Amino acid sequence: PFHNGHKYQLEEAKRRFPNEEIIVIMSGKYVQRGELAIASFKERSEMALKYGASKVIELPFEYATQAAHIFAHGAVKIAHENGVKKLFFGSESNDPKRLILIAKTIKEHEDKYNKILKSFLKMGYSFPKSAAQALSQLIGSPITLPNDILGLEYCKAIVNNNYDMEVHTLKRTIDFHSEVPNQNFASASYIREQIKAGHDVSQYTPMKFDKEIDRIENYYPEFQKIVRETSAEELEKIQMISEGMENLFKKHIDSPTYDEFVNRTNSRRYTSSRIKRVMLYVLLGIKK
Repeated sequence: PFHNGHKYQLEEAKRRFPNEEIIVIMSGKYVQRGELAIASFKERSEMALKYGASKVIELPFEYATQAAHIFAHGAVKIAHENGVKKLFFGSESNDPKRLILIAKTIKEHEDKYNKILKSFLKMGYSFPKSAAQALSQLIGSPITLPNDILGLEYCKAIVNNNYDMEVHTLKRTIDFHSEVPNQNFASASYIREQIKAGHDVSQYTPMKFDKEIDRIENYYPEFQKIVRETSAEELEKIQMISEGMENLFKKHIDSPTYDEFVNRTNSRRYTSSRIKRVMLYVLLGIKK
């Protein structure tokens, strides 16, 4: 949801860049985790406009529901197409110069980076883990914190496309998945769980949640029906299904709940986020 952290970022953008247009790019109905957004795009964009955004652009589905490198590529491309000259995002390290330097280093040693990346993928590691290992070997230390991982991908998109765009960061007030609030700030993960449990979240977000929210878990029986009734050959045609994932899904389709299915199918190779994104693509029938 739009929360106090977003409100703070908009206030900081106005303070740092007075008299400049502030463009917000946000996901639509579906988000990067492969889940339904807890509030509609309309509701969230209205909040962003109320607290300082000049314009809100919806990040298209094909970028919004993908891994960090594709998500970032799409977001930066759209920013560039809309004349954005300064990119401003949350970061744990709050060191934009280092992120740009790493992006340039990866570009200069692209063949070496890709070779190391592929070697870890062949060993059965997930893409995020393989990318972290490749980066560690290239520069001596990996980027492991969620906002910095996404931030680096933003910087790579800028560097690789030679976009005329400055990078500015805002130090995160709270850890990405923190289960402990900090005064009036709480992570989006914490707020979502509180909303799902029916608790009051007015301390952490200006948004109102007075009706039951639609959740991706509600569609698990439909997902089960699709997987059971669709042949492995047909499932393999769904976008993002690869390396025998269709058989893995069929093997565990009797898992009683959405979360149990995710727990049984994730592995060293497939992160929970990857599994959830593929489940969404199966539900929506999006083919390669």
